[in-house]
Amino acid sequence: MRIALLFGGRSGEHEISVMSARSIFKALVNCGFDVLTVGITKDGRWTLIQNPDTFFADGWKEVTQELGPLCYILPDPCRPGIWIDGHELEEAHNIDCSNPVITGGLDVDAVFPVLHGSFGEDGTIQGLLDLSGLPYVGSGTLASSVCMDKDTAKIILSHYGIPCVPYVRVERYEWRQKPIQVLEDLSSGLTFPVFVKPSGSGSSLGVSKVKGEEGLCRALEDAFLYDTKALIEPAQEGYLEIECAILGNNEPKASVPGQIVPSREFYDYEAKYIDENTRLIIPAPLDDDLAESVKKISIEAFKATGCSGLARVDVFVNPRSRDIKVSEINTIPGFTEVSMYPKLWEASGMSYEDLVATLVDLAFERKTACHRAFRPVTKM
Repeated sequence: MRIALLFGGRSGEHEISVMSARSIFKALVNCGFDVLTVGITKDGRWTLIQNPDTFFADGWKEVTQELGPLCYILPDPCRPGIWIDGHELEEAHNIDCSNPVITGGLDVDAVFPVLHGSFGEDGTIQGLLDLSGLPYVGSGTLASSVCMDKDTAKIILSHYGIPCVPYVRVERYEWRQKPIQVLEDLSSGLTFPVFVKPSGSGSSLGVSKVKGEEGLCRALEDAFLYDTKALIEPAQEGYLEIECAILGNNEPKASVPGQIVPSREFYDYEAKYIDENTRLIIPAPLDDDLAESVKKISIEAFKATGCSGLARVDVFVNPRSRDIKVSEINTIPGFTEVSMYPKLWEASGMSYEDLVATLVDLAFERKTACHRAFRPVTKM
């Protein structure tokens, strides 16, 4: 069976995606899959990486066009697979192509997208894969879009009665037109410290902790670099930062919860990926009943937003009041061997390789059950 591993991408999480793909590539090969590695450059070009072992041998890396010929997935279910750019083959490999635009396809059974953030985790790639007719790992177009936008996700979760971290939304166009009015409106209702974050971004990019009104302007400008909406949330002081991994389609299961203890003031990009002093406590220091409540709410959030395959649900838990609030849902969480999602499943009794193989199985299961199949119209 051949799997196309899709990674890199145009978001600020490009290098994180490469690191996740390196671990998944190794697991797929060890599970006996034939793997095609397709990297997307930071400017959006798709490259068939011809020597993945060499590429993944080093640490943090960037996908570049020189790694192989340009390639594509076409939005055409009659031509599935990875299609190679004939111009690239002619110029780089001296191959005579009768059709110099798209010379032919490499058969693919399923796609494993490991694209964190915009243009990968937000429903865009999922929409293309739906059009292509190829099975793929993870949530579909709608759930991916919903969960990427924290504002929309919380609206849906609240509709289902699932408790969320409260927030105030600020639109970029309002901020640009009347910043003084926006600040006046905010100052009457905020209790500091607060967190300011883009509604649709990952890896804590554009997130700031603000301790007073004087820091709001800079924090909003930082958030608006990544999205047209910013959310302002009260700091959850006295709460533990807990994550729970969900796996499955119609009958999802939850891992043991784990706690994040950042070495910095909050769990920002540096704390997540660079600072080695950040601690992951697995299982989280919760009593059995509270841990079960976290698992239950995480599954409810997964189902309410229409997720499938996998997701990591981030919540805040107050052990004294036993209050639980959902922060966000990540449909393509970090997937290195030391990332929280696979570590939580390892602590729950599932190895990294078994987890990767299960996700491929779930992709086929979801494709088989998908209702969006062509139905010919019978004329009356």
